[in-house]
Amino acid sequence: MKNLKIRAEDIDDGATSTPLDFPHLPSQTSQLRWLIWPLTVVALCTAGSALTAVFVPSARAVLLGEDGIIETGGAVCLASVVLLAGAATVVSGPRAALSLGGLLGLAELMDETSFGARILGFQPPALYGGGELDGFHDVLILAYRLMDELSPGLGWAFIGLILAISLGTLVFALRVVWNMRIDAGWPWLSNHVLIFLHVGLIGMAQVVDVATTSRTLSAVEELLEFNAAVFLLFYLAQQVVETTRQSSSA
Repeated sequence: MKNLKIRAEDIDDGATSTPLDFPHLPSQTSQLRWLIWPLTVVALCTAGSALTAVFVPSARAVLLGEDGIIETGGAVCLASVVLLAGAATVVSGPRAALSLGGLLGLAELMDETSFGARILGFQPPALYGGGELDGFHDVLILAYRLMDELSPGLGWAFIGLILAISLGTLVFALRVVWNMRIDAGWPWLSNHVLIFLHVGLIGMAQVVDVATTSRTLSAVEELLEFNAAVFLLFYLAQQVVETTRQSSSA
């Protein structure tokens, strides 16, 4: 009874990991560290890209254009996600978080490489209304075009739905972070904040891609996709580290 009393007092004092409190989850400090690092990378890359685009106009195409530095960087992050997820699965066995992150990374990498068309040099099939069917995102474009033909309002309602889901996911992720700081609420979800941020940013990028043709907004889309890829890479790294730690302590 004495030991139980001490443990209860530890929980009341704000301990984040006790024998009675989700021992399989990382500590609050560890979770926040995994959040701070990708946020720092994203903030620095976004600020650097914006400043370069404003003050060095000649570098815009190289930095933010098709197959530019930002898009290539995003593809490298996604390829790293796929390799990391595959290697971790072979070493530690299948895990839901690793499988989900790896499959998302693979799908988005195929989008970035046009299903391999850019690497292998084949011509993707034509897309209804113009362009090519060279990525999963083109399914959204096709749906928007078909809805817009039926009714312009229906097409914009479709865009609004994607935007609402994306913003809702980002707000939900921020709410989880807030709970981590205030009362350590939602301990399971707090271990997956990065993937919620990834999904929210990818959704925002799709809104820009589907609804606009502006070059400026296309550059914004590339930045959103790059930032989302950074979050996904850090998410996979977090899950691999925590999986390895659990295996070592078992």
